[in-house]
Amino acid sequence: MIKTLIGGIAVGVANIIPGVSGGTMMVVLGIFNKVMDSISDLVSKDNKKRMEAIIFLAQVLVGAVIGLVGFAKVIEFLFNHYPTQTMYWFIGLIAFSIPLFLKSEMKGERLSLLPFVIGICIIFGLEFLNPGKGDVAVNPILPAISIGLCIKMILIGAIAGGTMLMPGVSGSMVLLILGEYYLFKSYLANITSFSMDILIPLAFMGVGIILGILISAKLCGYFLKKYHRGTLSLILGLIVASSLVLIPFSAAYNVTVIITSVIALLLGGIMVIGLGKIS
Repeated sequence: MIKTLIGGIAVGVANIIPGVSGGTMMVVLGIFNKVMDSISDLVSKDNKKRMEAIIFLAQVLVGAVIGLVGFAKVIEFLFNHYPTQTMYWFIGLIAFSIPLFLKSEMKGERLSLLPFVIGICIIFGLEFLNPGKGDVAVNPILPAISIGLCIKMILIGAIAGGTMLMPGVSGSMVLLILGEYYLFKSYLANITSFSMDILIPLAFMGVGIILGILISAKLCGYFLKKYHRGTLSLILGLIVASSLVLIPFSAAYNVTVIITSVIALLLGGIMVIGLGKIS
């Protein structure tokens, strides 16, 4: 249960940060397949499997909410004061998860080169389209509630939910490319006001997230069953490219930053190896 909650928290935290994938965090923590299977089991005729799936997914969901809401300020503090080191910590988490992925998921299967290259190209394509950090600031002036806004929030939620499960693909980055990330972050930042102007759009976004997760899980489940080796090779390409595009080449490096960044990267690696041992 504790590991599942930690996995959910990691997914929630990852979905706050453009460029970091919640799906990759699930692979890192070894719960990716269990999440996919549990979502499929929700519509199973086997009541026991359905109940187990509900309990497991509820734990992941609670963790994700804790990660999204409870750690938003922590992540904001780290990025404001130690942005380079924080990015290298995430790189360590992702890069050191690759051997675990090969061992636990691919299990000696040969790599399919074309899907692997496509996975790499998808991430580099998203990075190329990424407009930068110009529209990530929290906006204190939020739009008035309307039917159009509610539909938009469902679509934003569906994108966030659908990409939440895809290893290597950052839901926040996709929203950033579409110019809607500021809205997503602004509503989350103001959730503790408990204003209906905040809660109603967030409720519609929640509906979208559920729809996105269900659709994404069904697609992933289908392709993993029909094209197992190719799908895993695609996912591996997404993960490998994710660890590369996060490297902050434009950061102001000095001896202190280099040493602390290496420590942060190794810390991420140690955490992944430790979690792998627990698995």
